[in-house]
Amino acid sequence: MKRLALASASYALAFLAIGPQPPALCADTPNATDAMVYSASDMPRLADGIALAAGDERTLRVWAPSNQAWTLSREDDLATLKSSPAAGDATPRWLDLGRVQGTIKLVVAGPVSADAKPKEGETPPPPPAPALIVFEPDPKGDPARLLEIARGVVDSTAPSPDRRREQSRTNKEGANFHAPATVEEWRERGRHLREQMKVSLGLWPEPPKTPLNPQVYGRLERDGYTIEKVVLETLPGFTLSGNLYRPKSVAAGGSLPAILCPHGHWEDGRLRDDVQHRCIRWAKLGAVVFMYDMVGYNDSRPFTHEFLNERLRRWGLSLFALQTWNSIRALDWIASLPDVDPARIGCTGESGGGTQTFILTALDDRIKVAAPVVMVSEWFQGGCVCENAAGLRIGTDNIEFAALCAPRPMVLVGATGDWTAKTMTRAFPAIRGAYSLVGSPDRVEASVFDFPHNYNQTTRNAVYAFMGRWLLGLDPSVDTREGEQTVEKPEAILTFDAQHPASPDRKNPQQLEDHLIHTIRAQLEALSPERGPTVWQAARPFLATSHRVRVGVAIPSPEKTFGREVRRISREGLTIVHAQVGRRGEGDAIPVVRITPAHTNGRLTMIADDRGKLALVKKSGELSDLVRALLDRGQSVVGFDPLFVGESLDADRPVGHRPLVAHGLTYNPAVAADQMQDLATVLTWAGSQPDVREVSLVASGLSGRQALLARPLLGNLARTVVDLDGGGDDDYYSDNVPAAIDLPGVHQFGGLRAAAALSAPTPLRIVRPGEEFAQEWPQAAYELAGSPGALKFDTDPIPAVDLARWIDAGE
Repeated sequence: MKRLALASASYALAFLAIGPQPPALCADTPNATDAMVYSASDMPRLADGIALAAGDERTLRVWAPSNQAWTLSREDDLATLKSSPAAGDATPRWLDLGRVQGTIKLVVAGPVSADAKPKEGETPPPPPAPALIVFEPDPKGDPARLLEIARGVVDSTAPSPDRRREQSRTNKEGANFHAPATVEEWRERGRHLREQMKVSLGLWPEPPKTPLNPQVYGRLERDGYTIEKVVLETLPGFTLSGNLYRPKSVAAGGSLPAILCPHGHWEDGRLRDDVQHRCIRWAKLGAVVFMYDMVGYNDSRPFTHEFLNERLRRWGLSLFALQTWNSIRALDWIASLPDVDPARIGCTGESGGGTQTFILTALDDRIKVAAPVVMVSEWFQGGCVCENAAGLRIGTDNIEFAALCAPRPMVLVGATGDWTAKTMTRAFPAIRGAYSLVGSPDRVEASVFDFPHNYNQTTRNAVYAFMGRWLLGLDPSVDTREGEQTVEKPEAILTFDAQHPASPDRKNPQQLEDHLIHTIRAQLEALSPERGPTVWQAARPFLATSHRVRVGVAIPSPEKTFGREVRRISREGLTIVHAQVGRRGEGDAIPVVRITPAHTNGRLTMIADDRGKLALVKKSGELSDLVRALLDRGQSVVGFDPLFVGESLDADRPVGHRPLVAHGLTYNPAVAADQMQDLATVLTWAGSQPDVREVSLVASGLSGRQALLARPLLGNLARTVVDLDGGGDDDYYSDNVPAAIDLPGVHQFGGLRAAAALSAPTPLRIVRPGEEFAQEWPQAAYELAGSPGALKFDTDPIPAVDLARWIDAGE
C-alpha cells in the first residue's frame, strides 16, 4: 500500500474513477442499485475521484465511534469529511451525512488525537478516518448487514491487536544471536545467511568481473617500505583508488601475506594518519597492504557517498552493494599479485571499514584472518547508507555476520566510548559460541580499550599482535608494536593529479545506475526458460534463491499458527465465522472471515483483494457473485484483511506502514512483504482446518500481483487465479512507471514473469496480464515441467460461475 500523503491537518482520500465498484476479477456488472463500500485503508490507495453516473444520487454514510462527530461539506467536486469530538464512548454507529452526486473527491480533516501527536521533527500523523464509508443509492437503505462480513469486532472500531503496526526494529537493535545447538544447524544457517547477504547486497547475480585494468605508479621509497598509487576499474567506467604498501626487502621468489585496509567514515578517509600508520607498520612487518577509498571519498569524491533511490532499490542495488563490490574486486587484484600468497590474506578496518571487514570475510573465504575494529555490536548496526541495504539484517545482525568468520582467526577490538563498549559481555561470547561449535574457540579474541571511537595506536598494537601471529606466522615474543613513523601528505598519495588525471569517461551515478540495471536485465534474459532445459535447470534454483530472499515469505507449520474465534453468525443456511489468525510468538493478528455452506465438499477457496474482506460483499452486505457461486458448489470461502487493510488498520490513526525509522527496510519487511506473509499464514491456517481437504486461491489487483509473487513459496494449492488488472510487470520494462509492488529487489529475480515461471507445474490462471507481461517465460517453464495445460491466460474478466467451476473442477 502506498503511504498516506499528509497535508497539514487534512488528509486526502482519493477515489478511483471506476464507477460503482473497484475493478473486479469476475465479470460482475455493477449497477445503480449497488452500494459502494470502502474502509479507511482504501482511501490512500485510491486515486482521483468517484464519477457517479448522470442522475445517480447517493447517501454518504460513515461507521464511526459515538465520540466522533462527522460533517460533510462540498465545494465543486471536493467533498470534505470533518471529525470533531462528541459526547459518547467508543461504541460505533452509522451516521447519515447527506446526499452526493456527480464527481466526488473526498478528503478528511480533523484534529489529531493527543496520544498520536508527533514529537518534534516527526511527520504528523493523519487525522482519524471513518472505519467504513458507504455510498448508498437507497436513502432508506440499511448498511448494517455488511458488518456481518466486513468486521469481526462490531462493538468498537478498534483494529485487530497486531503488534506490527507499532513495531519497527531500528539500527540500534540486534537480533539476539546465539549459536545453534549443532554444527550442522550452524552450517545450514550460514548457507542461508550468505545467500541473504548476497541477494540483499545486489550480488545475486553479481556483476561480471570485467578487466580491472590496474594502473600502478608514483612509487615512493621510504625507510623499509614503498608506497604506490593504484587505480582499479572495478566496473566499466567506475574506478577505485588506493595505495599499495610493500616491504622494501623481499627474498627472491618470496611470497608475502597481504592485508586489505578499508577505512572508516573519517572526513579525510584513507589520508587519515591512523589509517596510514597501520599500513606502514604492516609493510614493515612483512605484508603487502592495500588501503582503498570508500565510494565518494578522496579520489572518488565527485561520485559522492550516495547511491540509492527507489529505482535502484527495486533492482536490489545500493551504495552498500557498490562498496562491497569494490572490496571484492580489491581482493581479486591483491590476490593476483606475483609477490602475494593468495592463501594468506587478511582484512582489517574500523567503523564503516569494520563493516566492510566482517561483510567481506563472511562472503569470501579468501580472507583468512579478520580484525573488524569498533563496529561489531549487540545494538548499533551501522548508521550510513553504505552499511545498510534493504533486507540485509531482517532476522539477523552484525554479530551473526561476524560469527560467519569461524573457524578463521578473528580479533574484535572495542572502545568504551562507543557502541562496542559491551563487546566482552555480549558480542564476544556470542561469536565465541560459534567458534566453539566448530572446534576453534582459540581462534577468536577480543579487547576493549578506554577510548572514544578510534583505531588508535593502542588498538593497532592489539591487532598487530593477533594478525602477526595468525597471518604472518610471527612468534608472540616478536615485538610487533608500532614505533615512530612518518605519514604522507595528501598530495603524495592521492592518485589523480595533473600528470595522472581521472579518466574523462568515468561514469557518474546516473550512468552507473543505467549500466548496472542494463547488466542485470541481460543476465536475467540469459537465464530465461526459453533458452531450454539445460539453462533452466541451472537457472531455476538460482532465481528461486533471490526470489525467496526478496519475497521473504516464511510458510509457518500448522502447529505454529493459531485462530481465535471472534464472532459466529448463521444466516441463510450459511455459517459465518470471524477469527483472528496469526503465528505464535510473532505478534500478528490477521482478521479473517470464513463462510461455510450447510453442505461442504471439503474444498476451500481463499479470496485475496486490496479491499480485504470487503471484496466478499456487494450491495450493503450481499455476497459477491463469485462467493455465491463457490458456496453453491459446496466450497467454503475465506477472506482476510492483511496488515494495514480493513480491520487491520487503525482508523483513528490511519498510517499504512510500520513506524518510520532510519534505514527501516534493512531491518523490517516492506508493507508488501508483510501482506504476502499474511497471505501465507492464512493459507496455512485454512488448510489445517479439520473439514478442509483442498485449498485454492483467488487474488486480484495489487493483491493479485502479491499473490503471484508469493505463489512459488505457497506450497500445494489446488488452483491459483490472479488478476493483474493489466499491470503485470509494467515497471520492469519502463523505469519511469511507479512500482506496481513496493518491494525491494522485486526485479532482481525477474519480477512477476519469473514468479509465474517458478510456479510451474502448479495450476495457475492469470487474468488480465497486460501487454507488458512476458508470457513467454511462464509458458516455457510450464512446457519444460511437462504441464503446459496447467497455465492459462485470460484477457478479459471471467464470469463468476465459470471461474467457480474451474476452481472447483478444473473445467
